[in-house]
Amino acid sequence: MSQKKYKKRHHSSTVTAKRQAEQERIADEKDRARKRMDPTARTLLLLDLVFLAAISLLDAKGMVSGAVDVISTIVGIILLVAALWFQFGKKDKWGRSGPKL
Repeated sequence: MSQKKYKKRHHSSTVTAKRQAEQERIADEKDRARKRMDPTARTLLLLDLVFLAAISLLDAKGMVSGAVDVISTIVGIILLVAALWFQFGKKDKWGRSGPKL
């Protein structure tokens, strides 16, 4: 009876290289998604910046009273804290942050 020689199948180096490249691409996408800034936080920060700049200009021209300036500063701080909450708040199971609606 003749004996058959079984050849071991070896993965080619290109298959291994493609698999490694795909794994690196997926890891990069996950890292980029984790580092991405929350759109709500970005919007709140932009609105806060524009609001405080407008109030600062009005205050410099003497068009607002001291009480309005203080209240506006407090509103600006509240907007800043809200933006920080949306950016760094506890993440849910889908990776979103901020208060649960």
